[in-house]
Amino acid sequence: MPGKFSTRYKLSKKAVRELMQEVSSSLGNPPMNWEDVEEAKAEEYTVYFDSGMPCLARVNGALIPTLQCLLKRGFSWLPYVVVDRGATQALGRGADLMAPGIRRVSGSFKEGAIVAIVDEQSNVPVCVGRALKDSNTIDSMAKEKAKGKVIENVHYPGDGLWKLIS
Repeated sequence: MPGKFSTRYKLSKKAVRELMQEVSSSLGNPPMNWEDVEEAKAEEYTVYFDSGMPCLARVNGALIPTLQCLLKRGFSWLPYVVVDRGATQALGRGADLMAPGIRRVSGSFKEGAIVAIVDEQSNVPVCVGRALKDSNTIDSMAKEKAKGKVIENVHYPGDGLWKLIS
C-alpha cells in the first residue's frame, strides 16, 4: 500500500534550477525533462517527481535516484557495479554489498558517490548504494577476491522509500 505524503507541490522555476545544479554536481545527468517537477515530503523522505514519476529522493540528507526511475528510464547515466545472483538476493533484503559479490565496475567514482547496483543475469538495477571506497579500489578488491564491505545499500525493493512511492 502506497505511503502518504504530508505535502506535495510543484517547484518554482528557481527551485528547479537549484535542484538541477545539485543533481548535476552530485549525480550527473539523469533522464529527466525538468518541466513538471514536484516535491513531496513524508516521514524522513523528500521525493522529487518528474512528470509524475518519482525520480529522485533525499534519504538521510543524500540525494539519490529512485529504483523506479532507474528501472523505467535507464541507469547507464550513473556509475554502476554488476553483481552475481548471490549478492542480488542479499541486496534485495537490505544487506550492504561485499567485495566477493562484484563481477565488474562500470564508470569511475569516488568514495561517497551514489552508484546503481545491477544484477549480472538480468541487467536490471537491484538497489542504489553509497560507495565506501573509490571505483579503482573496489575493482581491485573484486579481482583479488578480497573480503569486506564496499557499498552501503541505501535504497532497495521493499524499503521505506520503495513502499512510499510504489
